[in-house]
Amino acid sequence: MTSLEPPIFDNYRDWLDHQKMPKGKKAALIAAMRLFSESGFDGTSTVQVAKEAGISQATIFKYFHTKQDLLMAIVQPVLEHFFPTYRDEFFGGIAKRKTLTEIVHFIVTDRYHFIKSNEQAVKIIAVEMMTNAEMRKTFAKVVASEDFNFLQELVQFFYDTGELRDDIDAAGLIRVIAGQMVVYIIQGNYVPALLHGEQEDLEMITNQIVRTLKK
Repeated sequence: MTSLEPPIFDNYRDWLDHQKMPKGKKAALIAAMRLFSESGFDGTSTVQVAKEAGISQATIFKYFHTKQDLLMAIVQPVLEHFFPTYRDEFFGGIAKRKTLTEIVHFIVTDRYHFIKSNEQAVKIIAVEMMTNAEMRKTFAKVVASEDFNFLQELVQFFYDTGELRDDIDAAGLIRVIAGQMVVYIIQGNYVPALLHGEQEDLEMITNQIVRTLKK
């Protein structure tokens, strides 16, 4: 890792603690993340966020022009780090896997732990992806970003197995994997009866992804 690379992002709250920003802004982000995850974006007012954060509503709008801006300040860092761009151990772990199934299972398991560490923010993303056009636009922008040149390296591991469909590119690979993970989060929040247990569910997600990607 070079000195130009940003710190490893594992947990939004930990990352936020290390950001240089006013206390009121941090308080607003933490309060909004909890309330949005519990009551939904539309079901939470900035008045409620201000009360939860112990600040005035004017303070919120000092740092965020709209409630939508507040939402995006929470979810965009998580979206951008859903795949660990700068983690050498991530690619090292993939390099040890030789088959498509092994690679997918490793990624699914690794990113599941990321999801668990950012459960509130990921829950917000999963729900808002269904109804919030700005959220879907941001997700698409992240996937297509030229800054994510690591995707080419990632997809090469899949091609090297000789099992990946020829019509799957890097962006498509991310959509398939992230899509399955998002659906899993939605199921866990709205129809938990469909879940079978962490290990079995991760195996099922792996198999569903492999069926989509494999020749």
